[in-house]
Amino acid sequence: MSTFGSITPEELSLLANLVAFQLTEGKSSDDNNVLGNFLTAVAANILTIAAQQQNLESLKEKQDQIKNLKNQIKDLK
Repeated sequence: MSTFGSITPEELSLLANLVAFQLTEGKSSDDNNVLGNFLTAVAANILTIAAQQQNLESLKEKQDQIKNLKNQIKDLK
């Protein structure tokens, strides 16, 4: 999160608006529709990647917890 870790929600929203205005300025509604759909597709892919990263991290944590519990049970025997 180092890239966006120091930006407030308000600043991030303002940045998104500025980027949108800059990207759409002087373009036709058809061009803006294509660009908007493209960016939506990119965003969906980023969210899919993030969800799988989170899923794999969670699975690793659970596997580590099981390993630790097994070691604790072994030590108690």
